[in-house]
Amino acid sequence: MSVAIKIENVVKRFGKDTVINGLSLDIKPGEFFTLLGPSGCGKTTLLRMIIGFNTIDGGRIMIDGKVINDIPTNKRNMGMVFQNYAIFPHMSVKDNIAFGLKNRKVPKDEIERRVDEILKVVKIDHLKNRMPQKLSGGQQQRIALARAIVIHPEVLLMDEPLSNLDAKLRTEMRNAIKQIQRQVGITTVYVTHDQEEALAVSDRIAVMNAGVIQQVDTPKNIYQRPANIFVSTFIGLSNILDGTLESNDNGKAVVRIGDYRFQMNNILKESGANRPVKVSVRPEEFIINRETREGIPVTVKNSVFLGVDTHYFVETREGQEIEVIQNSDLDELIPDGTRIHLKVQTHKINVFNEDGSKSLIDRGVRA
Repeated sequence: MSVAIKIENVVKRFGKDTVINGLSLDIKPGEFFTLLGPSGCGKTTLLRMIIGFNTIDGGRIMIDGKVINDIPTNKRNMGMVFQNYAIFPHMSVKDNIAFGLKNRKVPKDEIERRVDEILKVVKIDHLKNRMPQKLSGGQQQRIALARAIVIHPEVLLMDEPLSNLDAKLRTEMRNAIKQIQRQVGITTVYVTHDQEEALAVSDRIAVMNAGVIQQVDTPKNIYQRPANIFVSTFIGLSNILDGTLESNDNGKAVVRIGDYRFQMNNILKESGANRPVKVSVRPEEFIINRETREGIPVTVKNSVFLGVDTHYFVETREGQEIEVIQNSDLDELIPDGTRIHLKVQTHKINVFNEDGSKSLIDRGVRA
């Protein structure tokens, strides 16, 4: 049965440095939950607090309502997959996977059954008697995953498990990990700094920065409705433009970027008007306008054709560089030096207060 994880006001200090200060999270039973953020943001520290490798200096961590702060690591019934796999080179595949079961004094026939079962789940049953050094990185990763799951842990923890694989294998393995996690139904906490990886595997994501949770949400909401500029710029690509929030004669919210004005139907009512704002526009949220002068005037500096999409790198009159992504069509690429105007897809863009710390978008309104 899957378990819930409750992290309540936890604190972690290293000497005089407080790395995590009063962080709280609720992770649902059976959820694939990802801690995402730049290097040094505290995500691995938090993961190590959950498993017991790091002490907890304040607050508490509960598994299904039971406080585990003072429970030794070997008594927490958790599986861990490390960045470097931590596979024993002198043991065969089956012996590597059986290692945790032997330590738990599981009967020999039960070990055989469970090892054979998990080998099929991770799809390396044909490699049962091989030695690790004769296997690929992806196969070794499957061994590490099988070894963590075969002990039937309450929680599966994964720390940057794909960072040592090449790009193609990373994509293959992230799909495999998600499929296996769904199959076994285990509550999983996954750490990565790779935004695409997090979007691909997670049920929910907690974006962290400097030990603080910036946003907890589904991958779709994290990408489309970031809580602040940090999330907006960390997840995917975003162009941040200076704007002004105004209102029209009908009292509707209007955003102005330079001379370009457009109505927004999903601005929070309490946002006010006549105030500076930051406007976040992802490259694919622009509309290139070559017919009229409506939009932000820019000059095409260069373009990159990537098959399905074409990336245009343009510059405003003020010298700000903007990236624009458009579906490739059969027409010629827009030549360098061409002056064009950029409109925005108003239902997709995000607007933040002046310092970028808060979104002004009403997520309950369909734009």
